[in-house]
Amino acid sequence: MSTTKKQYATTTRTFFRHFLLACAWCCAAAAWGGEYPERPVRLIIPFPPGGASDFGGRLVAAGLVDILGQHFVVDNRGGASGLIATDIAVRSDPDGYTLFLGNVNTMAINPHVQKMKVDPIKDLVAIGPVASIPTAIVGHNSVKGGTLKEYLDDVVRSKREIRYGTATLSSPGRFLMPAFFKSLGIKGLEIPYNGAGPATTAILAGEMEILPVTPASIAGLVKAGKLKALALAATSRSPLMPDVPTMPELGYPDIIMGQWNGVFGPTGIPRPVVAKLHKAITSAMKQDQVIQRLIPVSAEAVFSKSPEEFAEYVRGENVRWGKIIRDSGLAAR
Repeated sequence: MSTTKKQYATTTRTFFRHFLLACAWCCAAAAWGGEYPERPVRLIIPFPPGGASDFGGRLVAAGLVDILGQHFVVDNRGGASGLIATDIAVRSDPDGYTLFLGNVNTMAINPHVQKMKVDPIKDLVAIGPVASIPTAIVGHNSVKGGTLKEYLDDVVRSKREIRYGTATLSSPGRFLMPAFFKSLGIKGLEIPYNGAGPATTAILAGEMEILPVTPASIAGLVKAGKLKALALAATSRSPLMPDVPTMPELGYPDIIMGQWNGVFGPTGIPRPVVAKLHKAITSAMKQDQVIQRLIPVSAEAVFSKSPEEFAEYVRGENVRWGKIIRDSGLAAR
């Protein structure tokens, strides 16, 4: 065969190879990126109905219905601090039709304190953030001082042990509070409860002195004068409690905790589907009506430039909470 014919044959083979690859890509894009979703999508939420995180999940689900034109069915799977829901999500088919509303508990805390059959960081792919809910630290009316710093200054002077409540096994406050107290040389006794409701009832009864909890759940009690709002563990104040100082304002810049959440899916979801969902989630959370509906629960919509940026944030949170948990002195399970 002549050199010219060989070059022609090589060029022809290269053309057809690239043509076939292009066809395959177009078919995948049509199947996954263009027509997806072709049927209803399930969004697993690892909390019972009614909480602030559940509210955010339902908001984004409703927004996705409008944007993508398919039903997004909310499936609440509470229990076991999110382990049940996480396991179901990981073991689902990676076709984009089962999604998961992961949060700081399921993605950053549970892996360090629970015996898990799955690894949420490796077995779930981050798609897009949804919302962030700050944590307020409230006190029984008997505590001295109007802010957390004034209260803790009194504790240090009196050299006494304090009693603080926690709402769940994997709640951020369960680990950040003892780590924080240790850094101040304060002894603390944890009073654990199964849920924010029982914990709030307990602090009203004086069973503990302070409690980390979401602002929306106690704003009414604070306004009625039944509890003291001592601080907000966030970088900015809450519109529900505009007079309550943040921890950085009180001189504690590292004491930040809240309930961020976002949408995840089982690892293996096609890239076009992840990209399409990220774009749709971002669009849904940027709608004015969604942003306004988050205000009453003291939540704010959060965004990422890409799924990869969100994944990097989640990995960073996993590392940060791992250190906090070790510093707390609470043994990992």
